[in-house]
Amino acid sequence: MRRVVLLLALAGLTALALPGSTAALPPTPQPSCSPSPCSAWHNTNVTVSWPAPPAGVSVAGGCGQVTVSQDTSGTPVGCTWRENATGETVSSGVVVRRDTTPPSVSSSPERGPDKGEWYNRPVSVSFTGGDALSGVASCTSGSYSGPDTGAGSVGGSCTDYAGNTRSSSFAIKYDATAPSVEARPDRKPNAQGWYNRRVSVAFVGSDATSGVESCAPAVTYSGPDADKTAVSGTCVDKAANASAPIAYELRYDTRPPALAQVKAEITSRGIVLRWKASADSRTFGVERRPGLKGAKPTTVYTGTALTFTDRRLQKGVKYRYTVTAYDEAGNAAARGLAVKSDLTTKAAARRPATRGAARPALIGPKVNARVKAPPVLRWSSVRNATYYNVQLFRSGKKILTTWPASTSFKLRQSWRYDGRRQRLAPGRYRWYVWPGFGKRSANRYGKLIGSRVFVVAR
Repeated sequence: MRRVVLLLALAGLTALALPGSTAALPPTPQPSCSPSPCSAWHNTNVTVSWPAPPAGVSVAGGCGQVTVSQDTSGTPVGCTWRENATGETVSSGVVVRRDTTPPSVSSSPERGPDKGEWYNRPVSVSFTGGDALSGVASCTSGSYSGPDTGAGSVGGSCTDYAGNTRSSSFAIKYDATAPSVEARPDRKPNAQGWYNRRVSVAFVGSDATSGVESCAPAVTYSGPDADKTAVSGTCVDKAANASAPIAYELRYDTRPPALAQVKAEITSRGIVLRWKASADSRTFGVERRPGLKGAKPTTVYTGTALTFTDRRLQKGVKYRYTVTAYDEAGNAAARGLAVKSDLTTKAAARRPATRGAARPALIGPKVNARVKAPPVLRWSSVRNATYYNVQLFRSGKKILTTWPASTSFKLRQSWRYDGRRQRLAPGRYRWYVWPGFGKRSANRYGKLIGSRVFVVAR
């Protein structure tokens, strides 16, 4: 009886004999694939080979070497052997799958740019793919957190089941750094770091990556008067990074010093001018103009004293004097008076003085004196003064205040003031002296005796 054999070639199953069959079946041919295994997805050419049949068995169909060189979702390759004695056959087969095309890749950031095209904080990017044959096995993801650049990128890839990989990148413009800001006043201080009229301060930014988007409008300061105040502004770049406010500190004073009791006294030495001024007065100037028509004024004195003696006079000429007081901010107050030099020297000596006497003054060191050792500060006494207040400044900053009972004070090479160690280093110094009355706790002070500058040489 002929044996019926059920062959499942495509499934690669061995033929089975029907119940009751006694005829011997030939062995099942076993394929070999290069590369192996035969069941995998391949991304190169696949060659299927079959072994030669054993003795007594012959090839009934297929069994030749086959190379699959085209992409395919499944190409069957088979082989059938026949038992020569019985005529029974056995078949075997494989399905070859080939995919050499990488998957497509697309990127997707977790969010859009923070401003315009720019990111200013870390961002994650995921990658997804598509594949028509073997399908996508896996994709990577990435993130970007710097450095700042207009040409950054996050790389990613996807791989299909055949082992094909395609890489891609997501372009990023990244700037996480706020712009730098500079305050620019529209002019320099009027004097000694002080402004005495309105000043406009603009804020200008710079940004090396995304560029500056905008800055705060210019600020105009016109008061109130203050020894120390500030205006501030910020800038924002195109990535929406805002700078911290930057302050421009300034000193502002629009009030002129007070000048009063400008008087003249004709003496044997010449015309002596005296005046009184408020404590904020720093320097004084005296202009003289003869009473001739069209005559121009001449500056005959500049300094810190509250008195001036004009010796270069012509007898019988009427002079017009203008005394001007200047404070540290350059504000000025002026007063004038006319004096006629119509007395002889002897008569002038007998003429009683006008109201008021010469004010006390500083004695030493001389104006702009250059010293190498700590100098002794000396001044004339003030009636009824029980002590004096001496203040020393360097570069506009107070570095010493003391209250000697005598009319002199010896500076030292170093001392402590306001909790810090100070030194009499080379540089330019200005000192002031005021008289004090009664107990120090009463804080009763008279008018400024004077102010002078000395220089400590190297």
